[in-house]
Amino acid sequence: MVEIRTFVEDACTTAGIGREDCLKVLLIVEELFTNTVTHGYCEESESPVWIAFDPRDTGFILRYEDAAPPHNPFGEFRPMDTGVLVAQQPVGGLGLKLIRSLARDASYSREGERNCIRLTFATSPSD
Repeated sequence: MVEIRTFVEDACTTAGIGREDCLKVLLIVEELFTNTVTHGYCEESESPVWIAFDPRDTGFILRYEDAAPPHNPFGEFRPMDTGVLVAQQPVGGLGLKLIRSLARDASYSREGERNCIRLTFATSPSD
């Protein structure tokens, strides 16, 4: 996980992404990675993940890929019931809700043997 954190921080710096936005991206990448290892690779794997940044004028696109079995996390998205306490919400899905709240746009595709998640972010100027 240290390698992923270093990669994300370096990519944010290179792309001129401010610290607050970089911390959001780190949180999301850590969530995606944890889900890949826990659910996709079943915790017993040296299988890779791929992460790419595509800086844009008003933000950037984060592409996250893994070689786990096909799984569209956005196909099961249910908005949080704000009338119910978090402890009473169904188990699972809070990370997805976090991703949807921080990213401007989110999509999934299956490309060859990879799950591909594409997240679009608007960014603030560098700190």
